[in-house]
Amino acid sequence: MNTGRNNFLHTGAVGNTFLKSGNRRARKNKARKFGFVHLVAVQCILCTFVASAVFIDSKVGKSDSTEKQGAFGGVASSQAAEPSAKNKAVYSASDFEVVTAKITVDSAKTASATLDDAVAVGKIIGGGEDIGSEQAIKGTSFASYTVSAPVTVPVEGRLTSPFGYRTNPVSGKYGFHTGIDLAAPEGTPVAAAYGGRVTDSGESDVWGKYVLVEHSDGFETYYCHLSEIYAPEETVLRKGETLGLVGSTGWSTGPHLHFEVRIDGIRVDPEPLIYPDEN
Repeated sequence: MNTGRNNFLHTGAVGNTFLKSGNRRARKNKARKFGFVHLVAVQCILCTFVASAVFIDSKVGKSDSTEKQGAFGGVASSQAAEPSAKNKAVYSASDFEVVTAKITVDSAKTASATLDDAVAVGKIIGGGEDIGSEQAIKGTSFASYTVSAPVTVPVEGRLTSPFGYRTNPVSGKYGFHTGIDLAAPEGTPVAAAYGGRVTDSGESDVWGKYVLVEHSDGFETYYCHLSEIYAPEETVLRKGETLGLVGSTGWSTGPHLHFEVRIDGIRVDPEPLIYPDEN
């Protein structure tokens, strides 16, 4: 009787053991399954986060790069437009119209040796050194000429000495005046007749402070007796831009501008160019 009871209890204990063992395995399997699902979920979240971060970084980076490029372009543009230390107006060649000039060959005539009325020394405002008749015949012309764009008058002044033969108001010698003299108050701004590049500037005993501007191949204008030079050599000027101030430097009897026009090395009369209605 006791033996049967014991067997029954033993059998029940074994059953409980197996039941507990099964439960533990189930719990382990459930935990393992939950851990796997959890791992997959975490990995998915991490991948999503990384992908989002890469996407946002690419957008922000591109925007930042574009912004920097824009900022750099703005700086470069402002630097290009800013004045240089030497001259407060420096521009690229594209900033001015290309101007051409041509002497009308059919009407070309060089200076003759015919003498004009002499002028008493010191009676007019003018100066500079005149050339002799032989040089005038070779290097000057009274021929009409054409320029492809309207001119800016260099300075509003009084014409005191025209192009041609004269008695020099400083030296008293007779010779050929290669430009015109325009009397104006000292310090009056002198404008570039056309846009161009300064090929020479400086100071000489005869011409004082001067600026030579090339507007196109073979077409030049020359400005002398300046009190100040604003456009050093290699400066690129716009039409009408101030290149200096009227003065009385060099051989001069008073403040004025000596102005020349040169076409292919030949000096021509500037008066018809700047005063077309009077010629």
